[in-house]
Amino acid sequence: MRCASFVKLFLTISLLSVTPHGLAQTVAVQEKLLSDYLKLQGVVEATNAATVSAQVSGRVEQVRVDVGDQVAAGTTIITITSEEQYQALMQAESQLAAANANLIAAEQEFKRVSRLVEQRLLPGAELDRVQAQLDSAKAQQRSAAATVARAQEQLSYTEVKAPYSGVVSARLVEPGELVQPGTPLMSGFDPAQLRIHVDLPADDGRATAQFQWARVGEIEPTAFQLFPTVDQQSSTQRLRLALPAGTDLLPGQWQTVTVKVGEHLGVVIPQAAVYHQGELALVKMANGEWRAVRLGAQYDGEVEVVSGLAANEVVSYGNK
Repeated sequence: MRCASFVKLFLTISLLSVTPHGLAQTVAVQEKLLSDYLKLQGVVEATNAATVSAQVSGRVEQVRVDVGDQVAAGTTIITITSEEQYQALMQAESQLAAANANLIAAEQEFKRVSRLVEQRLLPGAELDRVQAQLDSAKAQQRSAAATVARAQEQLSYTEVKAPYSGVVSARLVEPGELVQPGTPLMSGFDPAQLRIHVDLPADDGRATAQFQWARVGEIEPTAFQLFPTVDQQSSTQRLRLALPAGTDLLPGQWQTVTVKVGEHLGVVIPQAAVYHQGELALVKMANGEWRAVRLGAQYDGEVEVVSGLAANEVVSYGNK
């Protein structure tokens, strides 16, 4: 649906005559530039929204938050039984301790043999042997340290934390449930960062990009992004608008989005100059004649006259 709305150029209204008691006045209406708008329905969505999934196997031990709870980033929201991961970490730390001890022994042996080779009490081949042993011990120590790091990471996954501050929107598991890597656990979103998207007719995409003007109800978006592709099935082009913080909107809501797609010359008159009789819209001319008109959009106390009244004609209002 297309409608003419907010005025780009100020209307110059000439006050021609006023009765002594101020009951009637006449105005000459000049042609001016009006904007063409497209009204569509868009869906509000959260910029930051995610479903947290399990990264280890185990049983859900605790669910610490519920739907509607406000959660700070890094807060533990779910715990999973960690016995298996804890045992794996203990085993990895034992292997690391053994690798560290083996490395110390290999370093001491290398130093001892090096001194003896310098004193010509042992052949040079012995130095090559202990060097190889030392290199092997270092490699084993690095491998054991990496195993410990992986085990620590796996253990940390048993405490599922919120990736960012937000509100819990869905609780997908209960205590005692068995989960596997990839099992969805909980969903949430950040209510401070919302956006809305609408699908425009592809023919209006170029004009939308040119004017870059849109409103979500009475809300002015903070960012304007027109997707560079057209959907083949619907022949529409998606427009995404970032919303300012502090709105009362919620993800999933449908909202009216008004987008500017053009401009045209038109005339307007004060709404007070329009009289209604049944389905007819009438204006009183300065000479006392009544004329039927077809009206367009209303805004700021004025209304566009689509037909029935030309620029520079004079109408009278304020007294029938």
